[in-house]
Amino acid sequence: MTLTDPQIERYSRQIIVPRVGGRAQRRLLAARTVISADAADIEAPLAYLVGAGVGRIELDRGAPDFKIDEIAATMRALNPDSAVAAFAADDSSRAPDLVFAIVGSAASQSSARALCAKLSDVPCIVARLDSPALIGVFPAPSPCAFCSDAVLTKPYGERSPQAGVVAMAATAEVFKLLAGYDAVPRAALIEFDGFASRVREPVRNLNCACAGQSA
Repeated sequence: MTLTDPQIERYSRQIIVPRVGGRAQRRLLAARTVISADAADIEAPLAYLVGAGVGRIELDRGAPDFKIDEIAATMRALNPDSAVAAFAADDSSRAPDLVFAIVGSAASQSSARALCAKLSDVPCIVARLDSPALIGVFPAPSPCAFCSDAVLTKPYGERSPQAGVVAMAATAEVFKLLAGYDAVPRAALIEFDGFASRVREPVRNLNCACAGQSA
């Protein structure tokens, strides 16, 4: 894929960022991503990814008020390079490059667990918006979001006051993984204490089904 002159102009501010450049922008435009989230939590992260030029973003339909057609129309006006549609679970032509799960309620946690189980071989990023908030980055099959510190299995608690900040921080991690920002991406847990954060390596559970897969 060759970037057109309008695309170079549209994405110029991120193309000039060190370790992004034209190659990363081409990766973003070719990427297919699936997002699971509550309607109330998806607008800002989705607008960020559409504006960045992620080529295809599929939304896992959740609650009845999740109006994908309306969301898709709004995002199409923001950037015609990015297609937003409902998740095509039966599309076997190409696996998604990434699953992005924003866990902002018990219902969205249930949806995220089902989606990540269905796409267990796909890299994923999970944002927990309850307290203490955290982001799990899982670029390889093992460790996974199910066995690492109960990222997907711990019951959902009280919503964090920093939920919006954490969701956007996770969106930045999605950008980095899709763009190939790190040559060898590593699994990580980003834990928040208020607005302060610390990063540590997640623990692999050898009893998890993912443990037999290569990291």
